[in-house]
Amino acid sequence: MKHDHHAVGGDCRCEARNRGVTGSLGNWLRRWFLLNSMLSGVFALLWLLLRAGNKPSRFAYPCQQAAFGTATAAFGAPLVATILMARRGLAAAIATPRGRLLAICGLVATLGFGAWAISPRPVGYRPGPHASPPRGYEARLYHITDCPQNPVGDHFIGLDNVIALMGMDGLKFYKSATEGFESGPDGIIDRKDVVVIKINYQWDERGGTNTDVLRGLIRRIVDHPDTFAGEIVVCENSQFNPISGFDYANNNAQDHSLSPHDVVVGFQTQGYTVSHFSWTDIRYSSVDEYSEGSTTDGYIVYPYDGQLHGSISYPKFQTSYGTYISLKYGVWIPLGTGGGRYDRERLKFINVPVLKSHHATYGATACIKHYMGVVTRELDTSSHSAIGYGVLGALLGEIQLADLNILDCIWINADPNDGPWTSYGAATRRDELIASVDPVAADIWAVKNILIPAFIENGHSPPWPYPSADPDNPSSPFRVYLDNSMDYILAAGYDVTNDLETINTLTWNGVHGDFDGSGEVDTADIGPFIDVLLEFNTTPFDMFLADMDEDRDADGNDIALFVTAVLTGP
Repeated sequence: MKHDHHAVGGDCRCEARNRGVTGSLGNWLRRWFLLNSMLSGVFALLWLLLRAGNKPSRFAYPCQQAAFGTATAAFGAPLVATILMARRGLAAAIATPRGRLLAICGLVATLGFGAWAISPRPVGYRPGPHASPPRGYEARLYHITDCPQNPVGDHFIGLDNVIALMGMDGLKFYKSATEGFESGPDGIIDRKDVVVIKINYQWDERGGTNTDVLRGLIRRIVDHPDTFAGEIVVCENSQFNPISGFDYANNNAQDHSLSPHDVVVGFQTQGYTVSHFSWTDIRYSSVDEYSEGSTTDGYIVYPYDGQLHGSISYPKFQTSYGTYISLKYGVWIPLGTGGGRYDRERLKFINVPVLKSHHATYGATACIKHYMGVVTRELDTSSHSAIGYGVLGALLGEIQLADLNILDCIWINADPNDGPWTSYGAATRRDELIASVDPVAADIWAVKNILIPAFIENGHSPPWPYPSADPDNPSSPFRVYLDNSMDYILAAGYDVTNDLETINTLTWNGVHGDFDGSGEVDTADIGPFIDVLLEFNTTPFDMFLADMDEDRDADGNDIALFVTAVLTGP
């Protein structure tokens, strides 16, 4: 029994020693976790502060929100462990050689993870070669410079010039049986159409679409030569930012108080059927189509697509005038209980983004990126991160291209270290507009010929910081999302191009008779004007420039006006 007693006692002492070793290791592991969690939180917090800079609005960006969540978890979990370990010192946990070795390994792992987390990485690559535009396809761009700063009543002269330039080239703004300079049977807007105008209103000040341009666009629609009898609805999904009833105090316009809401109300008081609808308010609602019996406002969400790394989504909604709209299928016309039909031809979509740097993630925002304000990033769509993989191009393949893109380049964000929010002080005035039915061509041409030159003029020389808007680098985040989007659009059967050599751009400063684009009619324009009168090597654009009285021909009246302009100056 004595022997057995000693044996049991020995076992107990051995077990105690084992428990001591196990306890020390457990305590050390807890302290190791605490130390490394805290370091991870520090890295996440530093990244968050560096990316947000002095603009608190950036904390709302998805990447910053993720970093905030990481920091919260990293600091929150160790808080509990710290309370439990308050009576023991951290130094004792790493006093042994083994402890010091493991601590160093943990620190290296944490630093490595932190460096990986904040390092720039390419976004959105899809395997395989990019698709090519159809052979012989040529995009048409209409580029207006020197837009007058002040609107004239409801008119924005730069927009009027866009529509005139389009009409000269055969792209008629109005659909009408009556042939005219800006109207014809193949025109865009019919008198009875329901027109959705997608603006950018996620940000105030210069971050959103110019409301002078918006007002000028609505003015031209309601001035349809056959008398407009349709409906106009201004729409936006501002995602995580409240849209404030389309009525921010600080807007992108000559009169900063002019909001989209003010524009809408102004036309309503004139008797026009104009309204606005916030897709932001329905971004959490997953619904079925009207044809499936659902009249609820919300989003149609496609199944997750592994190649896109996200899901396609689009809104369906009822306007304040009772019109049911599916952005894919068109205007829904109920035909009684359980029945109805879509009228896709009657729905028109005009995309009116603002050109700007998008330093937050994708380098640049223009026509394609603007569709992030069409989809929802909620409902597990992963839409924002899927932009790089082409999800917005895939969306366009489903709902079809906009009937017209009007890219607002009046004020732009020309700082590669900033954007998409743009303050009044940070904006650069360009007074330019671009219109096209090809959003890819409009994007790459505008970034190449407007945004990048403005970067340089503002003192930002290449190489630009990540994420880069460099249109000449196929690996830049801007080109990656643009090219991947183009692939999906081409696959859907639409003709678009990212090849600058196949983009035919007509540029006009709004001055008839100014053939050399100097901004005035002078002696340098005499030769080209005479060539037009003699019909010598004359193009339709030359004829357009020679039409001094804008009566759609070049005759004696134009000669008199031209001579007067040369003699009297600008």
